[in-house]
Amino acid sequence: MGLGDIRYEDVIAATEEFRRLGRDDFLQRYGFRRARSYEMVLDGLRYDSKAIVGVAHGHATGEFLRAGDFSGGAATVARCLRELGFVVETEEAPFDRAALLKHLRKLKVSRGPGNPAPSRHQPLSLLWAISREADERPRTTPWPRFRDEVGPLLVEFGLPNAKATPEYPFWHLRGSGLWEVQGIPAELAKEMPKMSILDAHHLQAGFTEEAAALLRDPVTRLDAITTICETYLQDVDRRALFERTGLDGYTTAGSLPNLPEDESGGADTDDEHGRATGPAPRRAATRSVIVRDEALARKVKELEGDRCQICDTALRYLNRPYSQAAHIRGLGRPHHGPDELQNLLCLCANCHVLFDGLEIYVDPDGLVRGVRDDREPRPLRRDPGHPMDEAHIGYHRDLCNLNARKPAAG
Repeated sequence: MGLGDIRYEDVIAATEEFRRLGRDDFLQRYGFRRARSYEMVLDGLRYDSKAIVGVAHGHATGEFLRAGDFSGGAATVARCLRELGFVVETEEAPFDRAALLKHLRKLKVSRGPGNPAPSRHQPLSLLWAISREADERPRTTPWPRFRDEVGPLLVEFGLPNAKATPEYPFWHLRGSGLWEVQGIPAELAKEMPKMSILDAHHLQAGFTEEAAALLRDPVTRLDAITTICETYLQDVDRRALFERTGLDGYTTAGSLPNLPEDESGGADTDDEHGRATGPAPRRAATRSVIVRDEALARKVKELEGDRCQICDTALRYLNRPYSQAAHIRGLGRPHHGPDELQNLLCLCANCHVLFDGLEIYVDPDGLVRGVRDDREPRPLRRDPGHPMDEAHIGYHRDLCNLNARKPAAG
C-alpha cells in the first residue's frame, strides 16, 4: 500500500494519540511492536516510526495500516517521514551488499531428525525469488502462486525424504532479515498461521524493499546466487536447478543458440529415402534484439589484428580475416553488461563458444584456464591500446566458478 496520501498534519495527529495513550497501549491498539531500528524524533520525544506512519495513514484515508500491511525501513517509512520534514534516526548499520551476503550465509535453516544437513527449503525459495528480481517481476508474490511454484522445487531439489512444505519458508524467511509477509492480521502474526489461514487471507511475501533494491544490481545478484549455492546447495545439479528456478541465464555468459528440435523447422521429406522434396519451410517470427555498437566490434578486431586473444588463431573466410567480438559480461538479462570496448574480446569462433559456455575463464594473473583443468594455461594476449575492465573479467570468472561447482584459481 502506498504512503503518499499521508500529510504532515496526519503524522502530528498520530503523535498526539501516541502521547495520550502511552507507547505500549498505542502499539497494542494498532498492532505494532517496538521499533528495532528507526525512530522518529519530535520535540525531544522519540516515536516508533512504522507505527506512527500506519496510524497517520488512517488519519489521512480512514484505513489504519497494521504492521503486516506494509514494510518499514529506510526506503519506505523513513523516507516518507523525512520527505514530510520529520527527523528519523537509526542505529542500524547501512544495509549494503556485504550485509545482504552476511544475512544469506546465516539463514536459520532447520535440520531434520537423523539428518545433519541443513534444510534446503529457504535457500531454494530465495533462489526462486531472486529469479523474479532478475526478470523484473513484482517484489512480493501471493501465497497461492508461491505454493504452486516453490512446492515442486522443494520436491525435486530438497533433501532426500524431506517433506515439501512451502508454507514454512513463506513464513519463516521473515527471520532472515531479508523477507517480509504482508497482509496477515496482527492477532495472527505471533506464530506461523495454519494452512487454512494462509489460504483464507490474501497474503503476499517477498524480499524487503532494501534487499530487492540491492538484488537489482547484476553483480550483487550473482554474488547472492553464488553465496546461496556454496553455503547450502553444494551437492545440487546447478544447471538443472537454474533451469527450474528461472535462472538459466546464469548457465552461460552470452546467448548461445539453443533451438528446440520441434521448432528447428525442416524441409518436407516425402520421397522414399526421406530426402527433402522442396525448399525448407519458413515461419514468421517477431523478436526483440539488443542493438550493438558495430563500431566497437570493428575497433576491437582492428586492435587485435583479427587474431584470437586466447588461442592466437587468425582465421580467414571468403579470403578475408575473420574474428568475432565477444562480450566478457553478457549483454541483456540477467547480466546487463555494457556495450563498451572494456567489455570486449577478439576471439575465434571456437574460443567464443567456450568462453560463452563457461568452459574457460581468465584468472587474476591474466592466464586463460579451463574449468576442468584440461588445458594448459596460457596468457590472454592484450594489445596495449585495448583496455579491459577487470570487474567484467571477474564477473565472468565468478559465473564459471558457480557452474563448475569448484572455485577457479584466484
